[in-house]
Amino acid sequence: MRILQLHSDFIEYKPIKKEIAIAEECEKKKNRLDEVVVLFTAVEKGDDEQVARMAIDEVKSSLKKIKANRILIYPYAHLSNNLARPVDALKVVKEMEGYVKKLGIETHRTPFGWTKIFNIKIKGHPLAEQLKLILPGKKVKTEARPRIKKFYLILTPDGKVHQPEKHRFKKGEEEFKVLVEKEALGVESRTKGEPKYIKHMKKFGFDWEAMSDLGHMKFGPEASLIFDLIAEYSSQLTKFLGIPVYPLKGSNIFRLDEKAIAEHANLFPERMYKFEMENRDFILRYAACFQQFAIIKDWQISYKHLPFGAFEVADSYRFEQSGELLLSFRLRKMAMPDFHTFCKDLEEAKEYFLKLHKIIYQEIKNLGRDYVSLYNLTSREFFEKNKKWFLELVKYEKKPVLLCFYPKGVEYYWVLNVEYHIIDDMNRPREIATIQIDVGNAKRFGIKYVDKDGKENYPIILHTAILGTIERWLYTLFDTALKMKNPALPLWLSPTQVRVIPLSDKYMKYSQKIAEQIEKNQIRVDIDDRIETVPKKIRGAELEWIPFSLVIGEKEIKSKKLAVRIRKSGKIKQMKLEDLIKLVKKETEGKPFKCLPLPKLLSKRPIFVG
Repeated sequence: MRILQLHSDFIEYKPIKKEIAIAEECEKKKNRLDEVVVLFTAVEKGDDEQVARMAIDEVKSSLKKIKANRILIYPYAHLSNNLARPVDALKVVKEMEGYVKKLGIETHRTPFGWTKIFNIKIKGHPLAEQLKLILPGKKVKTEARPRIKKFYLILTPDGKVHQPEKHRFKKGEEEFKVLVEKEALGVESRTKGEPKYIKHMKKFGFDWEAMSDLGHMKFGPEASLIFDLIAEYSSQLTKFLGIPVYPLKGSNIFRLDEKAIAEHANLFPERMYKFEMENRDFILRYAACFQQFAIIKDWQISYKHLPFGAFEVADSYRFEQSGELLLSFRLRKMAMPDFHTFCKDLEEAKEYFLKLHKIIYQEIKNLGRDYVSLYNLTSREFFEKNKKWFLELVKYEKKPVLLCFYPKGVEYYWVLNVEYHIIDDMNRPREIATIQIDVGNAKRFGIKYVDKDGKENYPIILHTAILGTIERWLYTLFDTALKMKNPALPLWLSPTQVRVIPLSDKYMKYSQKIAEQIEKNQIRVDIDDRIETVPKKIRGAELEWIPFSLVIGEKEIKSKKLAVRIRKSGKIKQMKLEDLIKLVKKETEGKPFKCLPLPKLLSKRPIFVG
């Protein structure tokens, strides 16, 4: 950082025009300050909050010598040819301003990102003009940054609230207790070691990509099939809301000199993927929000068009800490089925929030699982004012929820963010699905609608991940499988739904005929024609979690009945072919379908090595 420090009789300045997209809002009026130390400040690459405080500490010692107590921080890029990105520079300048105010020094600052004219009269003493160079890396005494202090309560379906440490957990609240202990009481799971689900995911072709950055996954043929089916299903679920839903697509790269992008990026600065290209700063998008909002801001929207939805399965990049990365759960690149619902006002948003809440719960119950919920709120007042509505949410859950209140004085763009957690095989709460009421981003991105009186308003936006990210839903599926007697994926997601096993080459022709009839009914089927023993083939089907296996021999040909090995029950049942087809079709009704991505004959497949 470079600072030209000028002890002045006065300075007059006037903002003329914005130079960059993230320029701060201000009035174009003449300003004057008398008896002031002006800090013409250039923030350079590598400067951070520590450098900002070092600079102010250095300035403070100068103020004592010249007996001054009023400063003006004047962002001034002309002092350096190694400037920080504007979004980073603004953050550092704001840190300087906040820190110096805490020291009791009268502080002023010119608006960031503007061309300005100024007139200054500098005093004539020897210390009136000083050039300061503050370099990163020097150890200085700094104040610890205050942690956000959250306040927790438990809300029960009867409308009562309890202190977490005093709540008496009833039978059936064991999983909720785990959530409360982790989030509100700071108790971590003691289970250690590698989670069991990982070896099963790798068996289906889900793994880390070693040639990429940490936290990026790769997907083999079967894994890709499962991924694509979940993506399609997550799109189908948005239709249950009964409103128009517009599919959108776009870029993963956004410019940091766009004001709306920079402001949103500053909400999660430590988790953004940032890079420079051709002297411009970019980020990889954090979620689908950037692209969807960038498209919708250009639409002409009437109150008659609301509510409506926008949906995209978007790549989402988050710079998670390397030590916290976990296959399919905590990643640096994930697929977010991001669904935004645009509503006229808060009441309409609450109505559709409840509908989404029910859809989310229905999906987890379809797996035979349940969620425990954490309700994050930015205002106790919002909770008390809408308590009747909160009780509707809780009564649908039929168990207590944990309320987390964020402190006042922090600018939030949302008023409610519900996290839906499973308790996994290692007794840890794992956030999967979410809904959020966004009251700030419509204004930030300039998304407006015209009401019935002809006035412009900003819609309320619901951010929803009905299944969570695709990877987290996969995590849920495999964690659920571990709780079964015979682990299995849902039938509609099983890469091979039916396997045909001929007793010998003699029965190969009939096996192919059976497979063809099954395949005609949009059922994924393959044939184990390898030169192996039948017991080994059956064992192979079990290890691959094949839902239905058929052994074809003379008996089956003569009787026209199949001996169907059903993985779910572990039993063998005599069935006609048409009855098996009906059973599979019934269990997969309403779910998307894709063809088998592998050769039908196992002998034709390469051996996939992770």
